[in-house]
This record gives sequence, structure tokens and C-alpha cells, in this order.
Amino acid sequence: MKKIFVLAAFVFSLAVCHAQAPHAGIYVHALYAAPLDNSSQKLYNGGAGGVAGILVGKGNTRFNGSIGYSHFFADNSNDFGDESYVPVKVGIRQYIPLTLHFLYVQGNAGIGFVNHANGDNYSPFAFDFGAGVKFTAFEAALIWDNFHEKHPSGISSWLTIQAGINLGF
Repeated sequence: MKKIFVLAAFVFSLAVCHAQAPHAGIYVHALYAAPLDNSSQKLYNGGAGGVAGILVGKGNTRFNGSIGYSHFFADNSNDFGDESYVPVKVGIRQYIPLTLHFLYVQGNAGIGFVNHANGDNYSPFAFDFGAGVKFTAFEAALIWDNFHEKHPSGISSWLTIQAGINLGF
């Protein structure tokens, strides 16, 4: 009986120590961006790009740092030309464990570096909210991404579909 108790205590202490150990990971996603607001819909036909980041945390909560790149393709009536967007953000991701995979929700905020083909460059506040699913090393997400646009409406809003890998260690 004493051996069983010692073994159970040992297994329990390993589980507690493992649960308290910090988790880290890196991820890389490709993305497609569809314009959501009327202004972006009138000026751009959509966009494509990628995002990479690191995740660090304990339990099911991870702090996130990311950098991305998106290229938005100008509509024929757009005098500004194509637009490139490089967001640098920090945020938080919360995993919701399921049987063989995890759902997650996340929010990020930071700065976006925006460049238009006509030479108009600026660095607005940028933020996003979204949800996704992680299955082993693969994950996919729907993210609502926004930044303050100088021309013409004051906001640029995009729905991004992201998919890629997340390697935890």
C-alpha cells in the first residue's frame, strides 16, 4: 500500500510540475484578406500575405508577439494604388481544450506600417480579434483585422483567413 501511495504522490507531483511549466511556441500562417468596410471594398479587391509569431504562457493562456505582411490589390478606381501593411502586435491567446484538438480565441494590438504605391506612408494603431482551431501542429483561424486608415473613411477592416503551422516546445 505504501508503494502505491508513493507512486501516486510521485505521478501527482509530476503532473503539477508539468502544468506549471511555461509553454512556448512559434507559428507561421499564410493569409487571405477580404475587405469588410465599404471604403476598403471600393478601393481594394482583396489581399494576401502571412504572419509569424511567438507564444509564451502557462496552462491554456499564451501571450503573443507577432509580425505580418499583407499586400492589398488596388481596384481600378483607386488613386492610391496597391497597399502594403506590416503589423507588429502583442496580445493574448486563450486555448479551449477539446478531445483531439484545441479551439482558441485571441486579441492583439500594436502598430501597422502602411505603404501605398503612390508613396503615402504612415504608421497607424492596429488591432485584431479572432478565433481558430489547432490540431497537432496545424492551425487555422478567422481574424478580424483593423487599422486606422488616413484615406478616405478612417478605418480599414479586413476578414483574414489564416492557416499554417504552430510548433510548441
